[in-house]
Amino acid sequence: MTTRYVLGIDGGGTKTQAVILNDVGKICGAGIGGISNYDDVGVVTARANIGHAVDAARRAAGLDAAPFDAAFLGLAGVASATDREIVREIARDLQLAPEPFVGVDHDIRIALAGGLSGRPGIVQIAGTGSSCYGRNDAGDNCRSGGWGPLISDEGSGYWLGVQAMRAATRASDGRSQPTALLAAVLAQLELAHIDDIMRHIYVKGMSRVEVAALGLLTIEAARAGDQIALEIIQCGSQAMADCILAVARHLGFTQDSRGCELALVGGVFQAGDVVIQPLREAVLDRLPQCKVALAELPSALGACLLALELVGVRLDKEDLDALRQSATALRL
Repeated sequence: MTTRYVLGIDGGGTKTQAVILNDVGKICGAGIGGISNYDDVGVVTARANIGHAVDAARRAAGLDAAPFDAAFLGLAGVASATDREIVREIARDLQLAPEPFVGVDHDIRIALAGGLSGRPGIVQIAGTGSSCYGRNDAGDNCRSGGWGPLISDEGSGYWLGVQAMRAATRASDGRSQPTALLAAVLAQLELAHIDDIMRHIYVKGMSRVEVAALGLLTIEAARAGDQIALEIIQCGSQAMADCILAVARHLGFTQDSRGCELALVGGVFQAGDVVIQPLREAVLDRLPQCKVALAELPSALGACLLALELVGVRLDKEDLDALRQSATALRL
């Protein structure tokens, strides 16, 4: 019987990862490309970066340029029907797979598929931004949060970075108790005095990445026991738990005696218990039966699982266990 190959794409504002999986769940090849959020770099550059990632994965797998049996693309910024059609056009241009076997969705969909190895449940993402998404057994889905850094994204690296600067200025004013974040922010931004922060923010300008980097200062200060930093982490945890509860209610998980599963995805959670434990406590206060854990598989492999579904393949427990081991060994 001929082996079938599927392609999973995880594309965002930092990089694009392509992974090729066969129909028994073996990782055949992986490749990395540049940014594929076309809102940031435009459609032409996004298409080129996806193509580079796919070409690298093909070379690693020893495959030619023939279309895959199926492909699923999970890209940041895909929210509307127009967005989906733009990404489908990219897939057509790159001849990734026959059109009926091309799936497109927001990257949070593939985060859930990877986080719970294809099972229904909820995923909370906290990276540069944050958002929550869930699907139930019936295929109903719901998103909460993720409205961008100006009005949402609580608990994210960017949000933690903004809170670090706010805490620094409040401590300087005497509006709060002293915090290690004042000295930490000054050192990170290479400022001689807190008065210089206004020019740094409003005249020089700060990128999302630069602000998010300050979020690490909040995490480190919380780990060292700084009370203000701990309160910031707690505030972000409560806000994310509110999003998780909203999704659980919408999908009927609050009425299910089995509870639900929650996967945690994103760089913020890599900090460990200092951020995970407050969120777990906040979630369990709202959803006592919820099972909270870090993602089982990376998002790119979640995209592969969704691509396999397009050709009618669902991996069994043994194949999924082997896939998790391979992903860990390959550091995907």
